[in-house]
Amino acid sequence: MYFKGVPEIFKQKPATEAPSKKRSDARRGNHADGVRGENMAAAYLETAGYRIVARNWRFHRNEIDIIAMDDDTLVFVEVKKRQDSAHGYGCEAVDHAKQQRIRRVAEAYLTCTKRSQADTKCRFDVVSIDDDKILLFKNAF
Repeated sequence: MYFKGVPEIFKQKPATEAPSKKRSDARRGNHADGVRGENMAAAYLETAGYRIVARNWRFHRNEIDIIAMDDDTLVFVEVKKRQDSAHGYGCEAVDHAKQQRIRRVAEAYLTCTKRSQADTKCRFDVVSIDDDKILLFKNAF
């Protein structure tokens, strides 16, 4: 039973067709590639002397891939992996909007862990993995 004046779109039953299996397989593949890239980046950072504090730290819908200590500096690391340079290099994907989101999540991390934003030395690094070549951009933004 529908009320008078309800738009036609709301009277229709929702689609029951499952999403394309191809698409979900692609998403699973991308996620697996991302996890491999983050594992490679974490291992690389540890060999460079970083101490990993957290991985995939989430705040609302955003996340920081790796949070680490480099001596006395808290480092927020964004990891970008590309199979090839056909769609640009990984580091190019960290645009201004992405930087702003990472900054907001970093502020939330400092607040949640009860660290002083004024007294905690922080830095934002980017690890770009292109064709399995790892590049570390310290103090990227």
